[in-house]
This record gives sequence, C-alpha cells and structure tokens, in this order.
Amino acid sequence: MSVGMNKPLAQSIKLSFLALPLLLSACAGGDEESAAFVSEPAVVAKSLSLDEGNTHLVEGDTSQLQINIEYENGTSKRLAASDISWACDSSAVNINNKSFLTAYEVGEATCTVTWEKLNLAVGFTVSAEQILVDYIAILPQGSLVMPLATKQSIQLIGYFSDGSSEASPSDSQFSCDSDVVSVDAKNVLTSNSVGQATCTATWQGKSSDLLVTVLAPSADNHKLSLSFLDHLRYSDKDYSRFSAWVDQAVAGNPGYGFSPVDAVYMFYLTQDKKYIDLAIEDVEAQVVAAEQKMAENDKPKTSFDSYLYVGDFISELAYTYDYGYDLLTESQRTRWRNYAEQAIWNVWNHKDAQWAGNAFPWSGWATTNPGNNYHFSFLKATMTWALVDENETWLALLNDDKLPKLVEYFAQFEGGGSREGTGYGVAQGKLFELYLIWRDSVGVDLSAESQHTKQTIDYWIHATTPGLENFAPIGDQSRVSFPVFFDYHENLVHRAASLNIGSDEAKRGKWWLDNNSVEQIRYGFNLHTTLLQQELNELVPSDLIYHATSAGHIFVRSSWNDDATWLSAVAGIYDESHAHQDQGAFSLFKDEWLAVTQNIWSHSGIHQESAVHNIIRFEEAGEIIPQKRGTEASMTYSVDGADTTINMDLSQIYPAYDSITSWQREIRFSDRQVVVSDQCVVANTVSAIWQINLPVEPIVQANGSILAGNLLITPISPAKPSVKIVNWQDVDAKEYLEPRYKLELESADCSYQVQLDIVN
Repeated sequence: MSVGMNKPLAQSIKLSFLALPLLLSACAGGDEESAAFVSEPAVVAKSLSLDEGNTHLVEGDTSQLQINIEYENGTSKRLAASDISWACDSSAVNINNKSFLTAYEVGEATCTVTWEKLNLAVGFTVSAEQILVDYIAILPQGSLVMPLATKQSIQLIGYFSDGSSEASPSDSQFSCDSDVVSVDAKNVLTSNSVGQATCTATWQGKSSDLLVTVLAPSADNHKLSLSFLDHLRYSDKDYSRFSAWVDQAVAGNPGYGFSPVDAVYMFYLTQDKKYIDLAIEDVEAQVVAAEQKMAENDKPKTSFDSYLYVGDFISELAYTYDYGYDLLTESQRTRWRNYAEQAIWNVWNHKDAQWAGNAFPWSGWATTNPGNNYHFSFLKATMTWALVDENETWLALLNDDKLPKLVEYFAQFEGGGSREGTGYGVAQGKLFELYLIWRDSVGVDLSAESQHTKQTIDYWIHATTPGLENFAPIGDQSRVSFPVFFDYHENLVHRAASLNIGSDEAKRGKWWLDNNSVEQIRYGFNLHTTLLQQELNELVPSDLIYHATSAGHIFVRSSWNDDATWLSAVAGIYDESHAHQDQGAFSLFKDEWLAVTQNIWSHSGIHQESAVHNIIRFEEAGEIIPQKRGTEASMTYSVDGADTTINMDLSQIYPAYDSITSWQREIRFSDRQVVVSDQCVVANTVSAIWQINLPVEPIVQANGSILAGNLLITPISPAKPSVKIVNWQDVDAKEYLEPRYKLELESADCSYQVQLDIVN
C-alpha cells in the first residue's frame, strides 16, 4: 500500500562562497627557526542550505522552510526567518517573511533566499495531485563487501507513483546495527572492524536494507600497496575493459601506452602468474635497452626531455620489482637496482649526472619547483623506488625535504588549479597520483594537508564552458591546440574525487564526470583511474563565479544552462614557463567561442606572445614590449545583481620598462553584454593597441561598430579609433590553417572602453 506523501527536497543546493586563506607554513628542516606555525583560521560562512521543507507540493499545501548556514569547518547553524529574505520568479508559490511557503497553483518556481552576501536558489514544483512514495532503494543494492579501514559512498533513491525518482533526499536517515561499520551525515560508510552489519535507510515511512560485510585486507609484504584495488574483489563493479586491455598485451599485442603496472594490477587482483610474467618481461626490456645505450657511451631514454618520463620508467620497475621479486634472479635484482638508483641520483644531482661513468649533466629543470609538472615525475620515481627498496637516503630526502616543500607550496595555493595553465595544469592528475601512492603505502594522506585537491575539482568544473565540451585555454596547449576534454581531464578528477569521497567537491566532480563530453575513457592506457573507488552521489554546481586566486584565473557564467554566457580572465602571478603573456586577457563563450586566444587555432598550441591574446598590446620603436616572467598582477571582483565586475591591476607586469607606468583593466560581465574599460599611463614613445582575437572575420558597420559573427563590438571611448583587421593566415599560413582574425583599435590616448554585445 502506498502512502500519500509530499515529495521533499532532493538535496541541499549550495552556493559556495570563496574561502578565506588558511595561514599555514610547513617545516622543511629540523631547527627551531623553521618550526611550523599554524594559526587558527577564522570560521567562514561557506554556503546556505535548505534543511527542512518540501519542494514538491500539491495545490494548497504549505510547508515551513528552514535555512542553515554551512561553515568551512564543517559546522552549521540555523538562521532565523527574520535574518533572511526570499524572492520568487513565479506565482506558483509564495513565501512570507516567516519562511512559510504556500503552494497556490500548478507550475514551477525558483525562489532565491539571501543572507548577507550568500544566496541559495531553490526550485519548487506544484502539482494538482498527491505524489505517492512507492519504495526506496539503497545503491549499491542488496549487499556490499568492503575491505577493512576503507570508505564507501552509498546513495538512497526514492521512487514515486508518478514514475519519477529522487536521489539523496535531505531528510533521509541511515543507521547500522553494528559497530562493524559506521555511516556519517554525508552517507559515507567506514569499515571499522571485520564482520557484518545491516545498514538501514529510512525515508517518509519507507525503509531499505543493505548487508555490509567487512573483510580483512589481503595479507602481503609488499611495500607499494595496491589496497585501493581491494574493493574490486568485493563488489560487482565492471572492470572488464581494463582486464581486456591487459589481456590484449598478454596475447602479444599491447596497445599504445601499455604499462607493466597495468599487468601488476591484474596480477594483484587475480594472482594469475601470466600477468606478472609480462610485467617482468617488459621491465627487463627497459633495463636491457638502457644498458645498451650506456655501453655505447650514450644515455638511456629515462633521461630524455630533462627526465620528464623518469617517473613512469622507474615506477614501472618499482612495482614489478615489488610484486615479482621472488621471480627475479639475483642478477636481475642487482641490475634493476643499479639502474633505478642511477636514474634517481641523476635527477637530484643534475650537475654531476652520469651513466656508466660517462658524464651527462643536465639543467636540473624544476627539481626545486613543487608546482611544476616535471617535479611530479621526479617525485614519483623517487617515491616508488624508495618505498620498494626501503632506501634510507631517498626516504630521508622525501620526508625531510621534498614532501614538506610540496605540502607547503599547495597549502598556500588558494583556489586550486595551476599557474602552468590548463594545458600543462592537467598534469596535476599525477600530483594526485602521488598522494594516492603515499596514502596507501605509508598511511599518510598528503592531500588532506591543504584544500588544493578539493578546490582543483571545482576549478575544472568552472573552467568548463557551458555545454561541458570545452575548457578555458590558458597557457600552452601542447597535446591539441583546441581545448577539448580528453582522458587526462577525467583521470585528474577521478583521482581528486577518490581522495575526497563524501565531500561536496567530490559530488560535484561526480556530476562533471557523468555529464561532460567524454562519454568514457577512450584509451586503454588511461583506464587505470577507473579502478579507483568513486563518489556515488552527484551535486549540481550552483556558484556562478570561481576565482582561483593563486592561479590568477577567474571564471564567471550567467547560469548553468547549456546556453549560458561564460567568461574567463587571467591576472595573477606569472612565473611558469608554460604560462603565456596573457595577463589581463579574457575569453568569451556563448554556444561557441566569440572571443578567444588565437593560440587555439594554431598548429602548435604554444604561442605565448602578447599578440595572440585579448589584451592591450604595448609597442615601442616598432617592437612589442613583452610581459615579464616573475611578476604579479592582481584581480578582484564584485557582484551587483546580475552584473559581475572584475578589476585588474596589471601595472607590475612590465617592471623592466620605464615607459609603461600603469595599466588598469575593468571587465563588466552580464548575460548578453561585456564592457571592457582600460586606463593606462605610458610614455609618448609607446603605442597602446587594444586587441581582440576572433574566430570569424570582423565587418565594420556603417555606425562604426564591428560585427564578428554573433559578437557586436562597439568602441565607446574613443568613439572613432583607428581600426585594423589582421588575418592570421597572412601572418603565418603554416601555423594558421584556416582564416582567423584579430581586431585592433588604436588611438593617441591610452584609454579605451569597448562594449561587446551578443547579438544572437
């Protein structure tokens, strides 16, 4: 028998507010002067949530709404009705000043509640008939087997008489009949001891059970733990694509990018000797090839491109050495050890690097830069081999120097992302891999020492254009010039979310993974991240602005609809080699790119020069004045209703030039219009050229405005600047295979205001 019931709020919809920076410093050494100091952070209001009240109602229904403040430290507090205000976009419902809701007529309404600077949009549906709750179900269904000391996200689904369903209703409850497992407020199970427990979900008079069995982890003496794979043994998760990928290699036809580590994973899961035999064969071939190079007085591939791939080469050796140790001869163990030791020693001693006694010094690029993608590779090689070999020298280097500096760097890195941009910044997936290796093998979660991993999930969600097909093209785009999503972006979010199961960030990451343009991991060599435990619950993002302060990137959109208007802008620290001379630049998107760096249309994707970005270009004596690496611009923003205003101070990015005194840029963003205002002070020998790069040819109109596809560009001040249109094919036909354009405006004064209207 079904019970008549109003359908309650599906989930708390949250609009996060930017967190204040935590004041953290890490100790890199052992003396008193470098001792760590941690100040208590202020309690910061993060978001609003609807704690009580129905969102699905029948005509005439009423509901008392209760709003909570959610704080950064995980606590919450109820708000009095007198402290908040409501505004609804439809007459379907009305909410009075006591937060009492009345459903007046069939239809839908979005009501926004405001408290100080925080807002929360809540959707309400009013129907003519009661919606009946038929039954509820827990996902995963029926039973679940978990390894000891692991976490598993679970989800409640409610099914209704009208054929609809609701995921994770806010007033549902979970409880377990044994301490074998515990469940927290975010519906995350933690296995505490070996045994069984029945966990029961209750909601609106309905219940559903889940039998949970906790098993002891597999006993082994391996130094590189693969316990993160244990959940695959105890669940019905389908990893057949990965196993088929490895079986193809076993059959003698390895796919592009196949790694011996993939075979080690399958050996761990199945204990089938054919997999570890393949891994040993592949690593032995790597070592033999290196030995042949050394015999020719040459250096092995491990050192190519400033040791960029050393992490892959040596970690393959380390995992295979660990899990295939008993199958290796003593000679093999010695040869592999010598090779790994030399490679790692060369990384950290670049001036004295050698192979087989022959000197091969190199630059030492990024060995002291924890934010650089090369550094992640160096740490992966050192970490995996140090753990397997129990090497005190390398473990001391990690524990006393490299890892504290890594933690300190990202503890001070607010907002997630990377100053290398979005092209090379996606390599932070390798950073998160380091965290997983260290957590599983040592028991220390370095990612928990900062907010960077969580924030990077939100960074990529907001760096994604409406429609979830493209991303902000910031910095070098070396894989492909055009910013389309690929397996690497999935890998990054898979790892970051797996490190943060149960968090709102992981839930938003789940939504992004399920809805972006990558339907599934495309290439076999990227399938390994699909083996990680993942968040089951989705949370649709609601923030319209995201400022990654340490990266110096901001993203703003008019809504989360596919047809929203979206803008990104850059102003911050300019210190990485893959970053561009794009301080002050912006990109604009609505259904397509309306204004964007010409770098995405180039063949190479690595054009860093000012000419390809949407900035003011300064020239003196016919030469472009470059932006100076190692400098810092600043950026703030404010919101007034539907308008967002971004203010940039770009004066300090030209410190070597007395002829440029200051440059201030303001970008005012709304749904269908962007206004860019610039004020700068330069010497009379300097030309200041306002430029915007466009995918289509701009056409000057009779009234002086310029139409470029769906973008109407109107000079406001000066009203009649000189206009120049550049076809990039005329500049370099080999780099620009299709006609793409740049519009240049120039006047005698270093003062511009240009209005950009979206006309279709």
